[in-house]
Amino acid sequence: MLNLKTLEKAAFAFLITTVCLAGIAGAQNPDILVKLSDGQAFGGGSLSQSVHLDNMQTVGIQGWSLGVCNDPASLIPSASSLGSDATTIKNGDMPDFETMILASEAVTQGVVICFTGCATLGEVTDFELLQIDYDVLGEVGSTTDLQFCSYGSPLVTTVMVINGESVAPSAQNSTIDILSPNFLTIGSGFGIVGQEASTPVSVSTERPIDGLSIAAGYDVSLLTFLGATASGTAIDADFVEVSQTSEPGTLGVGLVMSFSLTNEIPVGDDQEIMLLNFSVANDLGGQPAPLTTSISFIPSSGQPPITNRIVDGSYSETPNLVDGSIELVDFNPFVRGDCNRDSSVDIADGIAILAYLFQSQPVGGSSGPCLDACDVDDSAGGGNPGIGIGDAVYVFTYQFAGGSPPPAPFPSLGIDPTTGDGIGCDGDADDS
Repeated sequence: MLNLKTLEKAAFAFLITTVCLAGIAGAQNPDILVKLSDGQAFGGGSLSQSVHLDNMQTVGIQGWSLGVCNDPASLIPSASSLGSDATTIKNGDMPDFETMILASEAVTQGVVICFTGCATLGEVTDFELLQIDYDVLGEVGSTTDLQFCSYGSPLVTTVMVINGESVAPSAQNSTIDILSPNFLTIGSGFGIVGQEASTPVSVSTERPIDGLSIAAGYDVSLLTFLGATASGTAIDADFVEVSQTSEPGTLGVGLVMSFSLTNEIPVGDDQEIMLLNFSVANDLGGQPAPLTTSISFIPSSGQPPITNRIVDGSYSETPNLVDGSIELVDFNPFVRGDCNRDSSVDIADGIAILAYLFQSQPVGGSSGPCLDACDVDDSAGGGNPGIGIGDAVYVFTYQFAGGSPPPAPFPSLGIDPTTGDGIGCDGDADDS
């Protein structure tokens, strides 16, 4: 003797077979719309999508079947559930029958609201029929589609049941953009004509990283690439190497944290991982200083090509890329307050300033003059010669009376942030 569950299954199988055979040939009804929404997903992450229904028919819907197909190279269904609205579709209760099947390339659903016709679905808007979760496998930067389809054996198609007959609804498919939540950023640096310069590379990542590679371009008339060194979070990397076949004006660098996969770049924002090191040309080709030159990501460098990738085990992607730059100057670095240029700021610098002002003694010793360093309060410019007795007082107050430290560059070597004030170091471009 057949039990109720067997009867339910038999009834549903008959319903689905009838629906599918009729639905294949039927024209789409413009008053009934099943729809998916366009969206975005992060590579290597997950995506939730809902199937909604707009029904403008006054006659009630008795049940439905759905097929939602996906490209398994981009999305794989991981779970599905009855839509939130559909859980109370039978006069506040669950439908009499509901089933879902997950395959690598599709999800199918069948619903019978009430076997005895005790409840139907009338006019609705944005009624949630089905929710599907996907694992995102597609390449970052690509797009993929979710489409209503016919799938399975026996074939399940997308139809609504009205008055015991199948009605093919209109369908709105969706496009999913696969994005990266991760960033590679070339920072900013500065360099002095005829000397060396460096700029940092940092990573922001929502997953641990085993390694990465970058490809960048630069102005070969201004810079010569010297190499890359691991730094910051990646200071203990097992491998940092540059491409020996990079074209002029390009660079390719690879970094592996640990060959045994025991050390990773952790999840985090703006983590410095390496320095790109350059030598600066002896002149700027007639261009006025300061001059900013870009260090920009390019698609690839060298042969075989080095590209912009981050790697986590078997997963890899091209993250979001943010270009950087180096500011080139023909000014000499100094420490403000170090008037005698002995690498410290102390009482001797105050005395050197007084000797310069009242005894016409030169400043700077064997290192050469640097009036910018003696302009302790950074007051030069606008007709003000810059160096006065106030600078000596500034040094004494700082050292002995708890006064403020000198303004930048201090306490380390650097470039005067107020360039163009008419005083410089060793006859550099900031001298008048």
